Amino acid sequence: MIMSRFYDKSVPTRNLVTTITGILTLILTILVSFGVIDTEQQGQLQEHAFDIIDGIVLVYGAVSSIILMFKAKD
Repeated sequence: MIMSRFYDKSVPTRNLVTTITGILTLILTILVSFGVIDTEQQGQLQEHAFDIIDGIVLVYGAVSSIILMFKAKD
């Protein structure tokens, strides 16, 4: 399965959130290198993007816990 390359529960540094964060940091660094944005804008964009990623992770956790609550068997 192709997702197993990005998400591996046994190796916390190779999970999907870390991959997305790394890609985002790389893109912002390239934009700064080419002069599209300056370093101050990079810091602000990175902060907002990480907040969005954290929010998505929290929503995913909440939805999966609600689903597991009703799906669990005693």
